[in-house]
Amino acid sequence: MIRKMKHIKDKEKKSFLFFLLLVFFLARVCSSSPSPPNPSGKKHFVSIHGAGHGAWSWYKVATLLKHSGHNVTALDLGASGINPIQVEQLHSMSQYVEPLTKLMVSLPPKERVILVAHSITGAVISIFMERFPEKIVAGVYATAFMSGLSLSYSTIFAEINKRLDYMDTQYRYDNGPKNPATSFRFGPKVMATNFYQLSPPEVSFLFI
Repeated sequence: MIRKMKHIKDKEKKSFLFFLLLVFFLARVCSSSPSPPNPSGKKHFVSIHGAGHGAWSWYKVATLLKHSGHNVTALDLGASGINPIQVEQLHSMSQYVEPLTKLMVSLPPKERVILVAHSITGAVISIFMERFPEKIVAGVYATAFMSGLSLSYSTIFAEINKRLDYMDTQYRYDNGPKNPATSFRFGPKVMATNFYQLSPPEVSFLFI
């Protein structure tokens, strides 16, 4: 029992440490990013949620940044959060990330943003930093997919699939049961066990 309690405390310390590191890194980006001069020092953060989540997942970080005087745009990608598009209407990744595309295109000519991605959308901001280099100050990968010369996205996916128990995740097979799943939705058990096991009770409504 003592050993188990120590393991829980160690996990809590790691979670808290990660949160502090994320806030610290964002603060560093704010103070040292090579953006055009801004008398107020205010930055514009664009936060992109991970798979099975929505803009709501950024509420704590967004609140901290707003209280520090920064502008925060947390997007709901296709079929996520309050986005009215249904998952069966999405047929490509470009449709899924269309809200981000529209935002980037609509930015004023001299405005530059800081993209913050979680999980799978690390791959998304990598592409957008190449598409809109003149509109992006920096990209922040918060436990997000980031490939490299010796690490492909297929390798990342394979490693995640080996480690993650999908438990009660629900799959859709819009192209027929003999074809690969077209989409999935994390179930309450996998959310509570693998994603929110260290979260306080007040966020339990997310996966009930």
